[in-house]
Amino acid sequence: MATKISAAANPALANDIINKAFAEEQVFEAPKIIPPSDTTVELPGGYLTPAGEILRTAEVRELNGKDEEAIAKANNVGKALMTILQRGTVRIGDQKVDEKLLDNLLSGDRDMLLLEIFKATFGSEAELVAFCDGCQDMKTVNVDLVNEIKVKRLEDPINDRVFTIEGKREEITVQLPTGAAQRELINSAEKTSAELNTILLENTVVNIGSSPVYSKAQVQNLGLVDRRKIIEEINARIPGPQFDPISVNCPECESEVLVPINLGTLFRL
Repeated sequence: MATKISAAANPALANDIINKAFAEEQVFEAPKIIPPSDTTVELPGGYLTPAGEILRTAEVRELNGKDEEAIAKANNVGKALMTILQRGTVRIGDQKVDEKLLDNLLSGDRDMLLLEIFKATFGSEAELVAFCDGCQDMKTVNVDLVNEIKVKRLEDPINDRVFTIEGKREEITVQLPTGAAQRELINSAEKTSAELNTILLENTVVNIGSSPVYSKAQVQNLGLVDRRKIIEEINARIPGPQFDPISVNCPECESEVLVPINLGTLFRL
């Protein structure tokens, strides 16, 4: 049985015990401070750092009035989306976001960040407009962005970002497009679709046979079949949200309505 010590009966002993307790080194575990976050995002491709590390998580935030003013100054949809991405993305892994980092992200990861910025700002349901065959009229419908938009992920986030295809004459090595390619495409919005295809190929074709690609002329000289095959394969392999038309029921006649969806329609740009 433990002996009870009465401070009144033995004040000297009680004071000695108290003084020893304060004299002993106190060890306290530092509190873990977690910064507030509107939402954490899992990147479907992942950011490949210069050191070869893959960062698969990111943080985004809700857009505010200052962001709205900045977005309104963009003169096309692509530039508006770039503004949203730059302002709404807080960090990738433990790295603060800057333009260079965003340019090095896979385009599908950028799309994922934009989708999550929308959800952090407006919620997980979107109100969109689509044509109803039953009513023969445009109808406003609600789309569940969490369950209706499928996300494709890279199984191997390092090796799956580069692939090869068999061209008509030789093997062609291709890498998935990054933000740098998106930026160049956005800044070339006035060009023809064929010219935009050349810009995409110039940014993604690594080798044609044993020859590294250094110039626009090399991808311009590819045959049309090879060019189209490369672009089709890129589109099939890009990770990220898949913006296929979504089937919902008309709120009035309950007919099936196919709702076209993309980042521009979501943000009403």
